[in-house]
Amino acid sequence: MTRQNLLSDAWDEDNRDEGTRRRIFWRPDHARMGATLYELAPDAPGMRMHMHFGAEEMFFVLSGRPAWRNQHGEEELAPGDFVFCPEGRAGLHAFSNPSDEPAQILAISAGSFPDVVAYPEHGYAWVATRDPDPELLARGGDPGIIARFEIPIE
Repeated sequence: MTRQNLLSDAWDEDNRDEGTRRRIFWRPDHARMGATLYELAPDAPGMRMHMHFGAEEMFFVLSGRPAWRNQHGEEELAPGDFVFCPEGRAGLHAFSNPSDEPAQILAISAGSFPDVVAYPEHGYAWVATRDPDPELLARGGDPGIIARFEIPIE
């Protein structure tokens, strides 16, 4: 068993452009479920609107008041709120943090490969037939295909 603590202050990635940092929780190779803790800094523009064709996601707001946006508009969320994003266009989503306090969101996903992640507002999509983690590849994992291609901007 690999033990991690949701409340620790250990972060795996800090993306200053998006104003986010994240902690990816360990899971065995080839597992379908995963979890990531996101922290959005105050006034963080957040992530780009996207959808998955190979994964579904659920999000729990742990703290702060992040904004959730989908194809129907944007709304403010509060601690304890839950959002589910199915595969495909119905799961189109993005988060930002227009408030003056950090916001934390726990994301839980279930998916498999291949996965297509489309960014319709930006006109591109990614296709991955394997986990893009370079450590898995270094251990002899499937080299698969990871490619970006252009799509019509919506």
